[in-house]
Amino acid sequence: MWDLVSAYGPDVTTLCRAGTSLMWGIDGLGLSAGPVGTVPEVRFSSDKISSRPESAQLTLGEGPCRDAAATRAPVWAPDLATGSWRQRWPWFTRAALDAGARAVFALPLHAGGMRHDGAVDLYRPLPGPLNSAERLAATTFTAAVAELLTLESHGLNLTQVFARGWRDPRPAGTAQEAEGGAVAPAGTEGVLLAGWFGPAMLGPVRDQIRTHALGQGLRNDQAHRFVLAVQEAVVNTVRHGGGHGQLLLWRRAGHLWCEISDHGPGISAPETSGADSATGPAPVWPGSSGLQIIRRACTSVDITTSPTGTRLLLSHSLAPPSRA
Repeated sequence: MWDLVSAYGPDVTTLCRAGTSLMWGIDGLGLSAGPVGTVPEVRFSSDKISSRPESAQLTLGEGPCRDAAATRAPVWAPDLATGSWRQRWPWFTRAALDAGARAVFALPLHAGGMRHDGAVDLYRPLPGPLNSAERLAATTFTAAVAELLTLESHGLNLTQVFARGWRDPRPAGTAQEAEGGAVAPAGTEGVLLAGWFGPAMLGPVRDQIRTHALGQGLRNDQAHRFVLAVQEAVVNTVRHGGGHGQLLLWRRAGHLWCEISDHGPGISAPETSGADSATGPAPVWPGSSGLQIIRRACTSVDITTSPTGTRLLLSHSLAPPSRA
């Protein structure tokens, strides 16, 4: 999944254009997506086979995309000509068959603890199910699409970050940074640090977070606590979130923001103590003292978790830059 994000991000359309070549046996691909609670919009269709049914199911209010989004589970329809699918989606199946689609597979946009309304829809002109390898490829591709949609939702300019390689966390290379990876001056808006991390990167990530925290104006004690919070999240991701994760650090609207995410198994059921009134009960953190460290060090903490992964969004308020 991370390789797809790195190779085709940050533009989700670029990834979708490559979709049919990345998944053997898929002839058409459609993406309908939108924020949770909204009606998804058609974001991409690869050809005539996918274009008409992709639009039709949103117009008609029925179809595999709608069902996958509503149930949060994949829909595998290997032969739309059979009676069961015709009864389930009478109008959609007519539009899809007329367009030349005989099989359709819809996967909900749910990965890394985040969910988007809509689905990735895969079309075939001939009937037949996906085998286990094809299902794995479709699931991996959809996770990459969902990850890019989540990155897109932050409203950050990630083009230059991806151009430099979305691998180990590194300075983002903003225009305000000096040559050689110097820290952006205090007050610089935008992405400061971005990339993936694993066990070997724990030390470098800690050092870079501290450098940027101090560079953006946090006092020594504030920077120390913020670094501890980020380090706690990063270590837990490595230990409990599949061994690898993704980190984004940026400045916006007087706050330093840090997002740590993984595609691991998620955190266990919500606990009843330590709830944040703004976000509801806090999930159980592996090692309750670690979560307390995070909450005490940050201005805000938002934890989103599901069986598809966990995402922590931390922030710390910044003093306005001093005027000369």
